[in-house]
Amino acid sequence: MDRTLPSQVRWSTFLWASAIAAGIIETSLAVAPGLAEGAAVPWLALSVRGLLYTFSALLVVWFARGHHWSRVTLVVLMTGVGLVSVLASMGLGVLSGLGVFAGLGYEGPGAALALRVVHTVVYVAAVVVATVMAFLPASGRYFAATGVEDDPLHSENVGRSDVEGTVIDRALLAGG
Repeated sequence: MDRTLPSQVRWSTFLWASAIAAGIIETSLAVAPGLAEGAAVPWLALSVRGLLYTFSALLVVWFARGHHWSRVTLVVLMTGVGLVSVLASMGLGVLSGLGVFAGLGYEGPGAALALRVVHTVVYVAAVVVATVMAFLPASGRYFAATGVEDDPLHSENVGRSDVEGTVIDRALLAGG
């Protein structure tokens, strides 16, 4: 079986990783001013975000390997939860009269504000384009060709041992 990554999956993988990197940068930008002023390190919040970024990075790896469930999980978490929360915060900022980026908690002039604005634009663009590319026809063919034997929740795999599932799925993919 040819496991070459189609360009759509390769670009989607890169964009998901870019969105995670943007989140890490955003966390750094949010914490840095408080630390510069001598505030305590928010260890709990940083630990939770660290776990989320690590899990997200693992999802991206599983996505690139063709696991069906990782594609859906990335879309639910990064598009459904992450993107919607960013857009909702921006909308609330506009509705309250504070402005788009004030809704996200971005205040003050300077380079930090500019970096946070760039972060938001990069995150939103990366997540939207990655989501679209993850469901283009070439991406669908890639996941269909690589994911069946790896997907423990796939209806054809329920109740079969890993060895039985792999043998049967390979026979089906080979046309026999």
